[in-house]
Amino acid sequence: MKERFDYVVIGSGSAGAVVATRLAERIPGRVLLLEAGASHESDFWIRVPIGLAKILGSPNYVWRFNTEPQTFLAGQKIYWPRGKLPGGSSSVNGMIFVRGDPAEFDRWRDELGNRGWGYEDLLPYFKKIESTAIGDTRYRGRDGPVPVCSLGAQPDELSNAFVAACEASDIPRNADYNGAQYEGVSYLQLCTHRGRRASTATGYLHRTRRDNFVFRTQALATRVLLDKRKAVGVEYRHGGELRVAHADREVIVAAGPIKSPQLLELSGIGDGGRLQCLGISTQHHLPGVGENLVDHVQSRLTFACTRAITLNEIMQSPFKQLLMGAKFMLTGKGLMATATATVHALARPAASYDRAAVKIQLHHLSSSDRFEVVDPRRLGEALDKHPGFSIGFFQLRPESRGWVHIRTADPNDDPAIDPHYLESEDDQRTMIDALRLARRVSRQTVFAPYVERETRPGPDVDSDEALLAYVRASGQTSFHPVGTCKMGSDPMAVVDTELRVHGIVGLRVVDSSIMPTMPSSNTNAASIMLGERAADIILR
Repeated sequence: MKERFDYVVIGSGSAGAVVATRLAERIPGRVLLLEAGASHESDFWIRVPIGLAKILGSPNYVWRFNTEPQTFLAGQKIYWPRGKLPGGSSSVNGMIFVRGDPAEFDRWRDELGNRGWGYEDLLPYFKKIESTAIGDTRYRGRDGPVPVCSLGAQPDELSNAFVAACEASDIPRNADYNGAQYEGVSYLQLCTHRGRRASTATGYLHRTRRDNFVFRTQALATRVLLDKRKAVGVEYRHGGELRVAHADREVIVAAGPIKSPQLLELSGIGDGGRLQCLGISTQHHLPGVGENLVDHVQSRLTFACTRAITLNEIMQSPFKQLLMGAKFMLTGKGLMATATATVHALARPAASYDRAAVKIQLHHLSSSDRFEVVDPRRLGEALDKHPGFSIGFFQLRPESRGWVHIRTADPNDDPAIDPHYLESEDDQRTMIDALRLARRVSRQTVFAPYVERETRPGPDVDSDEALLAYVRASGQTSFHPVGTCKMGSDPMAVVDTELRVHGIVGLRVVDSSIMPTMPSSNTNAASIMLGERAADIILR
């Protein structure tokens, strides 16, 4: 079966839903959007922020990827769930809304040669996507499709104490980290509306009812079809049959940092030697496909709390869960309106060797858990039995780089994923600094009334070697992979500044895989921005 469209977009995630919607709104021609997952519009746990714990392990909602064993994380295989439904990972993430460090976007433009991708270039698109009452209108948007609220509107005493402890540790308070200043400690801003999740599915797809827009779920793209060096369509499986969608103008790959490079390689675009070993004919030798993978590896300090005000004891009491649920249903507030994190601090290392950049993120979590149970499918087993909370931490801009590559020519087989966590000595050093900064915050006088004891790794673990060993044993993903189809003009770049795949006409990549470096502590806001900017680029 073969159909004709002007544009075919593969992937309805944080960026794909946006670019497909905007194209359909602005052209008279036909747009096809393909999504491998099923629709879950009526699912309560998709809409409720704390439902994250119930959906991250389910194949109905996510691709259940696992990394290769990580040499510098004590040999662990790390579970990497990615959204497989309308909205993609914006429908299964922690909803934390962080644009990124303006200095890093300026680096994309000035140091890495990506003209048009500095912060001033991107600010209008960040403003366009959001609807918020937060901050100054010079920086913030008021009438976009994605509502953004601050948890500072519903503060709790433990989070307030964490903010005060950060200030006592020389981390300045910041009223709006998406405004004039990035650095500092702040209550988190979330993509929610009245306590419910606001994904690109709710913000864009659900508002699009146009005759020229065709959206197909449970449609797995198997390869991009090429006529010499021109993309002319997409082959995909839908309803038990193999179909072809012809693209008169362009094919846009927006399948995310794992599936986008996988699809390019399945289509014969990638390193020729690797593809030939798998029996795939090389259509275009592009060795950077799947390379430059980077992700935040996080660890946590955990504490026993002196007061029963944490998620731990709520999850062990049916009565308290009922009260939590009732508060959420009546007010849209409380712990059910968060994914357990409430505050973050974007900070500099305390060590004197490097004060030049904001390099560390700390975040306060309303629960504590046992690291020996790391699979999200077993979260209920992982929570400590006593009242407890955590301070998570990671390096904002890891130097370690890994890769994603197909293992076979079968589109149903997961690719191999190796982020090379903590391979860089600078990454190791910064994680030690981050742990020490988190510990410094936890020992401030203003925080003392809530800290019964540090339970992991424990105060006796204090040498650099012991702290690094703890990070390696406890480290997990922060769910922020980027970079596998990076933007640039160097030999390992995959797309140019117009997001066109080098050497191929009519083919673009529009998702977080094009980010040349990690821009932020979180990547969803920047991914949504990419969709808006890409639509303007395509139709310019």
